[in-house]
Parts: sequence; structure tokens; C-alpha cells
Amino acid sequence: MSKNLLTSRLLERAGVRHGFTTRRLGDALEDLSGWERETGLQPESLVRLKQVHGTDVMMVDGPVSELPPQEERQFDAAVTTQSGVILGIRTADCVPILLFAPGVVAAVHAGWRGTLEGVLKNTVAAMVDLRGCQADSIVAALGPCIRSCCYRVGPDVWEPFTRRFRRDAIIVRENDRYVDLAAANRAWLLRSGVLPQHIDIVGKCTHCNPEQFFSYRREGSTGRQLAFITL
Repeated sequence: MSKNLLTSRLLERAGVRHGFTTRRLGDALEDLSGWERETGLQPESLVRLKQVHGTDVMMVDGPVSELPPQEERQFDAAVTTQSGVILGIRTADCVPILLFAPGVVAAVHAGWRGTLEGVLKNTVAAMVDLRGCQADSIVAALGPCIRSCCYRVGPDVWEPFTRRFRRDAIIVRENDRYVDLAAANRAWLLRSGVLPQHIDIVGKCTHCNPEQFFSYRREGSTGRQLAFITL
């Protein structure tokens, strides 16, 4: 695992090209040259979404050049069976999730709203529908995100999270409540039929590690990491 690019041992074992960039490779919103140098991949093959904190999943069934403009791609996840297409998600505290089953890959952006409403559940279902695979064949990697050590929330967030996830995603310290977004998304994977041994959590808390990651909560206006996966 390099300092510039983090990878999942499970996806590596499956032979899948993927990664989670760190801030050492620059801001993925503005400049992909560091990512291009590190990986040898081409930005022209990268599917970038207009992430809107929703639950819709984009099916990518052709080359990137034939897709509508990025402003029209209002999705928070993408699925493809096309080789040569790179799916990308940009994050700075939200959870980037990369998924693989034989012949199909997906990338998911899960902030608290998308996590709560089940964008990951929808993506697993889309992979199963598109490829006809079984959920227990899917391998998932959850990348660097804000963790429960730092994600203190108010009742507008912890109350619905408590109802949906019970103790899986809420931590109480003294009078404060914290949400564990990685644990909540892991819960969605398990509920969807993904096996626990097929789930990998990669990287540290984005908020705790300013030298390695951008963090919206820590910095306000900031850059983004890129999570990517390709067949």
C-alpha cells in the first residue's frame, strides 16, 4: 500500500484494478495529472458523476465518449460490465465504496443521506440485476472516510440512524452522539447478502489525518480524493 494510493487486499486478490487516492496526488476535482502518473490510466476513460447525495445508480453500458455531459449524470453510484471503462467517485469525508463480482464493477458515493436511504443497497441490487450474479459473490472495499471518532452529529442525523441501524452505527460518548458511516454501510452490505469475509475497510479517518486526506468537516472548502475501479 503506497502513501499516494491505497488499495484493498480483497480486490487485489481478485485481480481488480482499483484504488483510493490520497491528497498527495492532488485535488481530484481540479487536476487528475497525479492520478494519471501514478496509475498510467487515462482521464478520458474515467466516468465522473455529478454527485447529489441521492440513491440513484447509473448503468454505464457504453464508452465514456457516448455518455451525457457530467452535469446531467446526477447519480451517486455507477455500475458497468464494460472493460476499459473506469468508474470514479470523489469524496472528502463521505464513504467511497468499490464493488466487484465476476464481469461487473461498481463505485458508490455514500454520505450520511445516501447511507441512510440505501444507495449501497440499490447498487448491489443493480449489480445482481445487470450481471445475474449472486450477492454473496460480491467483494466490497470501503475507502477512507470520516470515522466515528470525529463524526459528531445532531438529532436530525442520529435519530434516523438509530431507527435504521440501531447500535450498528451510533456511538454515545458522554452527552454527544457520533455516527459510524463505515459500519452503517457494512450493515447494508450484510443485509444485501454480501459475505462478511468479502468486505474490506481501507484507510484511516479523513478528519484525523490532514497530511493524507482532504476533509470537508475539518477544512470547509477543500479538495477531493478519487476512488476508482475498472474491469
